[in-house]
Amino acid sequence: MKRHLIKTLLATTMLVVLPATPAAAQSIEDLKAQLALLSEKVEKLEAVQTKIAKKAALVKKAEPAFALASNDGLFEFNLRGRIYTDYVNVSDKDNTQDISGTEFRTARIGIEGKAWKDVKYKFEADFAGNAVTVKDAYMQYKTSFGAITVGQFKTPNSLDESTSSRHTALMERASFTDAFSFARQTGIMWSDAGKNWTAKVGVFKGSMADDGQGDTTFAARATYGDTFDGGTWLVGSSVRYREIDGQQRFRQRPHVHLSDRFVNTGSIGNGKDFFVGGEAGVQFGSFHAAAEYGTLSAKDAGINGDNASFGGGYIELGYFLTGEKRPLKLSKGAWDRPKVNNPVHKGGMGALAINARYDILDLSDEGIFGGEQDTWILGANWYLNRHARIMLNYSHSSIDNAFAVEANGADGENSVDAIAARFQIDW
Repeated sequence: MKRHLIKTLLATTMLVVLPATPAAAQSIEDLKAQLALLSEKVEKLEAVQTKIAKKAALVKKAEPAFALASNDGLFEFNLRGRIYTDYVNVSDKDNTQDISGTEFRTARIGIEGKAWKDVKYKFEADFAGNAVTVKDAYMQYKTSFGAITVGQFKTPNSLDESTSSRHTALMERASFTDAFSFARQTGIMWSDAGKNWTAKVGVFKGSMADDGQGDTTFAARATYGDTFDGGTWLVGSSVRYREIDGQQRFRQRPHVHLSDRFVNTGSIGNGKDFFVGGEAGVQFGSFHAAAEYGTLSAKDAGINGDNASFGGGYIELGYFLTGEKRPLKLSKGAWDRPKVNNPVHKGGMGALAINARYDILDLSDEGIFGGEQDTWILGANWYLNRHARIMLNYSHSSIDNAFAVEANGADGENSVDAIAARFQIDW
């Protein structure tokens, strides 16, 4: 419409001006020159109009969530969410629990995007359990020397913890990540990354759940990796120092969220602990493997006032039967979303992956008998498409030296079997 108006005005101007010039002074060359000049002006005006329109236009997309972004890269708005519907059946040898039930493990909605290119934001809340829990809520400013993130987000620890639950191979993460209370806190963090590496250092104080009056935490993580013919590898390490007001408590469930806890130290120590862990992952074609191990020293937690040392880790193997691969994203230091070769909506069978993990957790040391939990987990994932999958897990946990937990009886031993299924979608 604007382009047509410009041409109309110029044409009208030409018609008005041309008759005013004496016919004797006109020549074909003069007319050609004036037309060329007018044509040049039209082209310039059209170029300016196109430039303005390009900056103002919005790119609309849905993959699968609705999103808006300006063509100049200054602004972006993305709608985010995920729903995990779980069914579990869990029982133990000592017959202290027999659970068969369902739950919304996760029911989140949120937004993320850009505000003036270099500033990013994210807000996400979880409505699972008929309660509202704020998850990520932060702003991030990208500078020439890295990014500064301020708000509530995860402390930088562990490969398994740093991988989104949307992309984990199994329904629950490693035992030690929950037992040692890796969580979201409110703080400030510097981070930087290259093609092959990541580095993060942050300081945190409390969270929205405790009005910022909770743990004081210092945490850092670094990873490095590379590609090779047909695959990718990654190694990394993380540390965390934590101070809380009161005593610590370390405990964990046997890999299903609805289960009771069968390893538990109770309240111990003086509120200070230090964690250090190592991690590694490799993807080769359709095969992947991962391993982690970490130790935590709880200050003055032993019965004689000595530091108590606890540990945990896992070894994981997985394989895509349908030829896909589990991507290891080196610039994030985490596992990423697999691409489904033949999704169901295109008439394919989707992607099928099988996984196995051996997970250990030791919460007994220096007279503390929180228990040892060794777990075998078998899992299968059926990806209908990149954003929807059905998961099935079976786990068997052996409990030893858990004298501090009444459910295990006088011998401190027990075993737990669980079958769990998840119907997952994210956007």
